Amino acid sequence: MVTRAYPRDHNGRFPLTRLAQHTKLALFRPSVRLKSALCVLGAVVVVLIVVAVNALHARFDAAAGAARVHTVPAADSPADSGAGVDAAKGKDAHLVDGEIQRSFEEPDYALLSGAQPHEIGCDVPLDGKDAGVLVYLGIFSTADRKDRRDLYRRTVLPDFPPHLVTVKFILGLPPFPENPLSQEAVARSLLLARLHQENEDHGDLVLLPMVDNIDLGKTHEYFKHVARTFAGPGRVRGRPRFVVKADDDTILVMPNLVAAFARLDCATNVYWGTSAGRSGYFGDYFRGLAYAMSWPLVSWIGSANMTLPHIIKIEDARTGQWLRHLDPVTDPVRRIDMGWTMGDWNQLDVTTATVALHWLKLDEWVVEQHARVLSIWAAAGRPYDAEHGVDPRVSARLGKQTPDEAQREHERQKELGWDVGDNVNDM
Repeated sequence: MVTRAYPRDHNGRFPLTRLAQHTKLALFRPSVRLKSALCVLGAVVVVLIVVAVNALHARFDAAAGAARVHTVPAADSPADSGAGVDAAKGKDAHLVDGEIQRSFEEPDYALLSGAQPHEIGCDVPLDGKDAGVLVYLGIFSTADRKDRRDLYRRTVLPDFPPHLVTVKFILGLPPFPENPLSQEAVARSLLLARLHQENEDHGDLVLLPMVDNIDLGKTHEYFKHVARTFAGPGRVRGRPRFVVKADDDTILVMPNLVAAFARLDCATNVYWGTSAGRSGYFGDYFRGLAYAMSWPLVSWIGSANMTLPHIIKIEDARTGQWLRHLDPVTDPVRRIDMGWTMGDWNQLDVTTATVALHWLKLDEWVVEQHARVLSIWAAAGRPYDAEHGVDPRVSARLGKQTPDEAQREHERQKELGWDVGDNVNDM
């Protein structure tokens, strides 16, 4: 084997090889300089995008004000815990037959150990420097449903007098992408920025510190928000006498909503809604299309740090389960069932006594059914305002009559093999 030795120059040093000399010269060629500049520019652009994303997060967090947005999971929100995330992904099969089923039957210590409703009370004047409101109406929405919110702002919400009813859209946060530098992360930050601007424009958003999922305790997080916002001894300005949870495919007939609560004592434990069409498997509860509770109940529930199995899944039945914790002697619950004056719009006999129309999945249905309600009131010669609501006792009495369409739908579901045998149909 022959080993070649590189010759030394006259100074005794090894000269550059031809390849090295070529590389050294190539670095100074115009084309190479251009490529290098483009690489540096690309790196700068990536850095700027990351900085912009972080700046949007910081700007939105700082400016959200009363509707503060948390862009990281909140420590006190079980919906952001590992178990909550698993439930959102459908990984809770082990809970359905165990903890979840038992949770509808067993008490939660946090509800039993906290201040009970009769200890909380309700002193809410509707005028003066500490004025509250009759109703706080929370309409459940999601971050990407701005078009639906805008439709309600144009069509439905102008009906509600702000001195009596505070209306807010209740949202959770969009999911957190696994990769903070991904396109999904950038899109999420832009969505949060649009939500911030929307709230700047309208001031009617509440963004809960949890990933948006109705099965992960959103309803409890809503009651927690209301309870904390208006907490405090004595009178608190803006505190509601009654708190309503409603879906964003429900139209509440404003005069009848106001009439339902105008003469009720908010210091009593009022639970208001409809059982018409509900499942009979989970005890006594009102359907999630729209239901309400008086301030002491909301404060009691919203102040309780309940365990995860007691706040997730089947949100309307869950609310009914919470109320079963109360001592019937010291804290009896007055259940006001409006029956078939609340329900899916295509199953109701809509009259001036109707309280809520649900299942308005299409935007045109919202417009059509709202116009239908107004025309019915106009034909009856009844002003559509807060002073002319139908006596709620009349609505409740009419609600005991099952509409023909509702009965037909019930029979249709039975023919399809749906398990509706225990559904509440006859009031």
